[in-house]
Amino acid sequence: MYDLVIIGGGVWGTAAALAAVEARHGSVLLLEANPYVAGESSAKAGGIVTDLVWNAEDLSWVTRSRELFAAAQRWSEDNSMIRHYGMLTLFSQSQAELVQRRADGLLDKGIPAELWDLNQIVRTYPELDRVADGVRGLWTPNDWYVNPTAYATATLSAAVAKGLSVKLSYRVKSIQVEDSKVLIEGPGETLVAAKVLVAAGTWTRKLVQTAGLDIPLRPYRVQLASLNFPVGHHLPILWELVSDMYIVPDGEHNLLAGDGTQLWEHNPDDYQTTGDDAFKLSIAQGVIGLSSRAEQAGLRSSWAGLCGGTPDRRPLLGAVTDRLYVACGDEGFGVMRGPAIGELAARLVAEDAAVPHLNPNRHPSTDFTIRPGFTLEE
Repeated sequence: MYDLVIIGGGVWGTAAALAAVEARHGSVLLLEANPYVAGESSAKAGGIVTDLVWNAEDLSWVTRSRELFAAAQRWSEDNSMIRHYGMLTLFSQSQAELVQRRADGLLDKGIPAELWDLNQIVRTYPELDRVADGVRGLWTPNDWYVNPTAYATATLSAAVAKGLSVKLSYRVKSIQVEDSKVLIEGPGETLVAAKVLVAAGTWTRKLVQTAGLDIPLRPYRVQLASLNFPVGHHLPILWELVSDMYIVPDGEHNLLAGDGTQLWEHNPDDYQTTGDDAFKLSIAQGVIGLSSRAEQAGLRSSWAGLCGGTPDRRPLLGAVTDRLYVACGDEGFGVMRGPAIGELAARLVAEDAAVPHLNPNRHPSTDFTIRPGFTLEE
């Protein structure tokens, strides 16, 4: 019998696994349905790490996650894991008061933030030659891009070196919670564990349901495209608030761009994993609307992933019932908080502890309106 089985090898699951073995939780096994870690939602994420979040708890998780990302880069010696681009948030006059409050909040905490007028935007980034009159920018120079797959892979390796057992290409069929153990039915075998942590992203609810339980988690779809700039570019991370489009540099000739959020429930076992035609057109128009250089760009590829929505846009962390725990509800910005949340989930399991406002049973209803989690609005 394993002391702990973790189901899911994304950023949250691998972070929880490393924290569990470092805390000497006993025998720990990680199960991942794919032949590699971080192959689903983590791999499809934009990888933005920013302090520009509205919830104080999220900010503390981002701060801790930065430390854990940096540690992973040091021990893996993978200098491509983190890119210090800084982020420029573009906003209209109608959004100025909200952005000002967020900027003041960052400055109060000693986090650099500058408000730029249009002249400063174009002077610093001449390629943004089509930004509309009246648009202003919030510059947050400490913001990063992190490669989620590189982080999860490095974290898994570190955890294995400290005693973690791993089964890849292992799709769990069902979970059965008994008085003294948990049974996990997998391919041709049944595993036994004292405790189970399900950190399988938007599959978490389906796995919990096999145990005769339920949690308020609704998957919604997001889309991302990779654009090729043959002539090259020099841009930061961009977040355009009016359209909610974001752009992330991916080397000097490529950009990642997303704006295709679909706020209705999708089945994680049956959804379109490539970008819609309407999304591709919207991205092209959005990027060209910011820079004339984008007229020479082309679409390399597009993809779609799922995010986990919750009723209050906060994660579900802790025990669903005795011996069965969950860590899910990323709300579209799970990577930037992921290492800290994984670490917290491992502690809750080890100590049989609870954080009441994150308890997965705090909302009895599974029927709720899906709202985006990564916004400037509370």
